[in-house]
Amino acid sequence: MQTPNYYQILEIERNATTSQIKQAFRRLAKKYHPDKLDTDFSTDQVDNAKRMFRDVCNAYDVLQDIKRKADYDRILQNIEHQKISYQSYIDRLKTINQDHANLEMLFQELLHRNYETGISMYEELCKKYEKTGKHWCIDDFFNYEDSRDCEFLIAEAYHNLGLSHENSSSVECYRKLDLAMSIYESLLSAEGKRPCFKHFINEVKERLKRIYLYHFSVEGYKNTGEIPISKIIELNLSKRETAWMYKKIAEFYVEIRLLPEAREMLQMAFDLQPNLAGTKKICRTLNISN
Repeated sequence: MQTPNYYQILEIERNATTSQIKQAFRRLAKKYHPDKLDTDFSTDQVDNAKRMFRDVCNAYDVLQDIKRKADYDRILQNIEHQKISYQSYIDRLKTINQDHANLEMLFQELLHRNYETGISMYEELCKKYEKTGKHWCIDDFFNYEDSRDCEFLIAEAYHNLGLSHENSSSVECYRKLDLAMSIYESLLSAEGKRPCFKHFINEVKERLKRIYLYHFSVEGYKNTGEIPISKIIELNLSKRETAWMYKKIAEFYVEIRLLPEAREMLQMAFDLQPNLAGTKKICRTLNISN
């Protein structure tokens, strides 16, 4: 049952005084009293006036009584709060539905390798939520598997855009590579906790290997700095693969003339793989016997 708004019926404000309530009642009761109705009124007009007269009397009976008025005010406040909560729910549902549609379009753009368009849509969505101060993640809209697929495509897009210097500053390219690295690492962590995508985890590791080694290139080192060796260990690669990465880092240290660091990395490589191939040149440079 709907609760009538007695304040609206009496055409007064919620903070109306006892005197104002009484004045409003007298004015409206006189207006709608059956004895005061014009004889030219139609049946519908008469019925409406009688209904309004009953409503005015009911409203006055409640609002002129202090206790009944207090009880009524509490009921009215609860109803209004529920309406606000419901409207907030509806607004949020509309937003979620719209954002879900945007993510679906983003997903399709990335599937078709439209990386710039897809990343632009993704970053617009991120900015939208940042402005409201609300936390969000892809899992709010997709199931677990689709969320990881979407994240993989986003990381792939950042990765490809980061490797391309076309129409982007070098700083922007490094930012994209770091974002790709962060998402790949998150995917690897998620797979460790809840395996579901064994078919592309090796690909994620391969891409992280390339990004990590990029940090140990002259260009990457100059602009982004080294990454911790612990990141390479966390990839949980085979001894041969890990040793190969340590050798590549040692070669980088030789290139920038950090020879003690180069010897340390090469020794770590030999500790894992004593017969590591392709080390004659660097051993000769560092005066190390393989």
